[in-house]
Amino acid sequence: MSLIATGTTNLIEVRLRPDFADAAGQAALAQLQHAGFPAARSVRMSTVYEICGTLNQSHLQQAARELLSDGVTHEFKVLNTPPVLDGMNHWRVEVWLKPTVTDPTGESVRRAIAELGLPEPERVRCGTAYRILGKTTRNVLERVVRRTFANPVIHTFTVTEAYD
Repeated sequence: MSLIATGTTNLIEVRLRPDFADAAGQAALAQLQHAGFPAARSVRMSTVYEICGTLNQSHLQQAARELLSDGVTHEFKVLNTPPVLDGMNHWRVEVWLKPTVTDPTGESVRRAIAELGLPEPERVRCGTAYRILGKTTRNVLERVVRRTFANPVIHTFTVTEAYD
């Protein structure tokens, strides 16, 4: 039996505020440099939630504020179509589990949203986004990401020009 999505799909990105050190980003930077991208200058990581359901903007804001982020150390955005910047120096990589792979974090978030009293989403997926600063080409970055952040057996990934 397949589940047919009837709601809209929204993305919520949760990341550390800029004034907090991003230890995971520093570790990712070291991995990139070691894997063949020595021009990488910085990496900031964030968690991205893909939420499919009948939640409106107010519901999404409440879920992000009360469930998905820490108001002291994190900031969040409900993402729409992002503006495009200079992809030669600023990149965004998103890594997601393939749809055929169980996402236990996504399932936990789906249930927790319902426990907040909000409409229960049809589906929630959890991914990781990397904002990378460094001059390279898309092909080089895709090759390096395949060797560092994404296991092709269970992950899909996209490389796009960055935005804030």
